[in-house]
Amino acid sequence: MNAAPPSDADWGLMARAAQDQLALSQLYDRHRHYVFRLAWGILGEDAAADDVVQEVFLRLHDGRLKAQPRAKFTTWLYGVVINVAREQARKRRRFWGAAQADEVLSTHADEQADPARLDRLRDLGRALATLPIRQREVVLLRFLEGFDTAETAEILGCRQGTVKAHLHRATRKLQTEFQSPPALTHKETTQ
Repeated sequence: MNAAPPSDADWGLMARAAQDQLALSQLYDRHRHYVFRLAWGILGEDAAADDVVQEVFLRLHDGRLKAQPRAKFTTWLYGVVINVAREQARKRRRFWGAAQADEVLSTHADEQADPARLDRLRDLGRALATLPIRQREVVLLRFLEGFDTAETAEILGCRQGTVKAHLHRATRKLQTEFQSPPALTHKETTQ
């Protein structure tokens, strides 16, 4: 679920961000973690996600981003993040793949971490990497960021039915990725 402050304050800060360093700094402090997490979920690399964070807040600062406050600020901002992440992916000519998931999770695993949790994260990373980009975006927005169907549709610039279809296909595919092997019958265990 989003823990961001009320969007009215954010729209006011955004209106001042191009001229007021303090307003930009407040927006950055409030939203950088969400921006990074969504960008990382799409691109699967820390460096690429950092580039997205930098580019989003640079665009806020230099006034390239204009918006009318018709929606929640986070809804609008995450649409910007997805577009910037897609631009980064095109520049790098790749999206997150299974190999990157393993590599990223391995490099960020500390020795004190719960090995079972790391295994689950690796499995999740591999499963997300198997999804087409639109399905991955829907899963990230709905489950990681906690947006509802209407907000997700607004962020992605599509209809709610499209979001539901992507979510249905993604969850079906993720369920098959996470299915455990069939249990052995009593007859098989006694042989």
